[in-house]
Amino acid sequence: MDSHKKWKIKFSILMVVLIIIIYGSNYLVLGDAEHIISYVWTHLGFIPVDILVVAFILDEIIERKEKEAMLEKLDMLMSTFFSEIGNELISQLSSANKYKANTENLKSIKDWDDKDYENKLKELKDATIDFQADIAPENREEFLNNLNDLLADKREFIINLINNPNLLEKEEFTGLINAILHLDEELEHRKDLSLVTDADFAHLNGDMHRVYNKLIHEWVYYLRYLNKHYPYMIALVIRTNPFDEDADVYVK
Repeated sequence: MDSHKKWKIKFSILMVVLIIIIYGSNYLVLGDAEHIISYVWTHLGFIPVDILVVAFILDEIIERKEKEAMLEKLDMLMSTFFSEIGNELISQLSSANKYKANTENLKSIKDWDDKDYENKLKELKDATIDFQADIAPENREEFLNNLNDLLADKREFIINLINNPNLLEKEEFTGLINAILHLDEELEHRKDLSLVTDADFAHLNGDMHRVYNKLIHEWVYYLRYLNKHYPYMIALVIRTNPFDEDADVYVK
């Protein structure tokens, strides 16, 4: 028997002895056994109440706090994601998008407040951002190779993310990771990207469209998180805004 269990047994015996001494002395002094029994009985009735409070109310509070702490860590993980691959992926897809006008309002994030982020997230959740890679046939191979190189270089990082069991708590982010892995797989299986036909490129456009929509939603969510908790960090994101062609990392 280990020392921890021995300590528990000794402590339990000590408490029982103290109970006997306290109630025994009460009986010897006052001689009122009925009062003692009534007192003990009354307090025994509160035990289920105590259990109810601890088992349900306090447990619910603790569980909620633990979940909030876990989601906080996952939100911080998104910072690593966008630093590693997210920002570059947005830049590559946005630069090729035929419908850049649909993301024009993302240039003005430097002027947004919490309400603006909330409204944009609601808009993105219920809408689809148009995307079509407007790449001339002679430039497709270079575009797809650059995209393939980025995804292949960050494949291990993405796989490590999806292996995080806590990530299941963030359904939208999990969907983004799965969409990226699928696009990576599509490109990886095409050993020669110069052979991509118009029909095949249209198929890849569908995969890129899926990634692009989920990516923008998570990017806005990430910015809202930074704006609320780490406003000093959002300054760099604003200066490197992939939707703003005039963005400059250098502070003017």
